[in-house]
Amino acid sequence: MTTVKEACEARWETWKADCSGFLKAVAADVGIELTGQANAIIDTVGTAPWVQLESDADCAVSYAGMGYLVVAGLKANPNGHVCVIVSGASKPYPSAYWGRLNAVGKKNATINWAWTHADLAKVQYYAMMPKS
Repeated sequence: MTTVKEACEARWETWKADCSGFLKAVAADVGIELTGQANAIIDTVGTAPWVQLESDADCAVSYAGMGYLVVAGLKANPNGHVCVIVSGASKPYPSAYWGRLNAVGKKNATINWAWTHADLAKVQYYAMMPKS
């Protein structure tokens, strides 16, 4: 079974310019189906069977360390943004992989590079155990 971090490494180069495409590819590699763009994905992961971690970065990193697919997301108009949280330190910000629409995302970098300082406090986290 591919781990979330292995899937992130494998998919980043192809999807580094598309956050939702990156997340969908990583999710598929670990047996979870996601569809749509970032805002639609956030709507999906915001419901059961996904675990709602709210804005608790420590909890998000803990779930990532247990092997869960952990999504960080923030809706926006017209396009939100999503990242995949990976295990490691959560202070001051958790580490993640993400693509960036019309640019290049980052791999294994802290999420303060993914959102503005003002938006970081609004980011929500969601977790689901990959399918075996």
